Amino acid sequence: MKKQVAFFGFAFVLAAILFAGCTNTAPLPRNQSDMTPTAALSPAPVSSASPEHLVAFVEKAYEYAHAHGKEAALLEFNNHAGRFVEGDLYIFAYDPEGNTLALPFQPDLIGKNRWNTTDANGTTYIQDLIRSAQSGGGFVHYLYLDPADNYKIKPKLSYAMMVDQGWLIGSGIYDANADSPIVKVGGDQRVRENLTSFVGEAIAYARTNGKDAAIREFNDRNGTFVRGNLYIYAFDYNGTTLALPHQPVLIGTDLSGLQDPFGVNYTMNEIYLAQQGGGFIFYHYPNPAHNMTPGPKMSYVRKVDETWWLGAGIYLS
Repeated sequence: MKKQVAFFGFAFVLAAILFAGCTNTAPLPRNQSDMTPTAALSPAPVSSASPEHLVAFVEKAYEYAHAHGKEAALLEFNNHAGRFVEGDLYIFAYDPEGNTLALPFQPDLIGKNRWNTTDANGTTYIQDLIRSAQSGGGFVHYLYLDPADNYKIKPKLSYAMMVDQGWLIGSGIYDANADSPIVKVGGDQRVRENLTSFVGEAIAYARTNGKDAAIREFNDRNGTFVRGNLYIYAFDYNGTTLALPHQPVLIGTDLSGLQDPFGVNYTMNEIYLAQQGGGFIFYHYPNPAHNMTPGPKMSYVRKVDETWWLGAGIYLS
């Protein structure tokens, strides 16, 4: 009974977030000394990227960094004509101390420390980006220049995540839709804590009862770890499915090559996240509450040990 109350409480919180309104006002921006663009670089064409596109863009860069290594990835991220510049989307990178590693339209800032840099509202947004990335990945609002609009300073929404403990990447969009579920739900601390707690509970169960017993429990649709369309799934580090209660036909299959409609190789990214200690990921996946129709989902993943990992997610629509 307690678990049912907790689950419906979680559902109520999620519903409240999805339907709540929000307002955002800010004073007029002022220029910052390190926000001057390099004159030789041409502005990118105007883009109308959504928050979903933004997160997918960062997650594809995350996979690229793991597949090609830090040095090659930073070369590509700093190429203002490269594959990671799409309209007003581009990848920036920092280390945890705020030293600039990638900023394709402001190359003069590479190597400079921006820890104390503020926007027109006095927001130390580099620190906020680092904290959000270190919390498993997250959104940050601030003011910044837009290279696709003559470098005007505008409201910006960025998403950042750690590549590993030594550096983070992110990207942003301007004049973003603040009512987007991926922003409102994905940035809500209560929802994030519920997911991390649920996965932590499952990991504790696995360590207490052993791998085989845990996998049986996770695959039981009437078991402890299936609560409506919130459920535990499990994989090994090759992408082999160990637990997927609503899709038992996939048990034992390799899902490491799966992509969602935005081109995110989400199983591989989940593997990378689990290996580095855990984190959040956004993607599209079949929703058991809607006849397995794919929908936007936010998951949290963590490793059990060096042989397998677990995840759980909520659907955002």
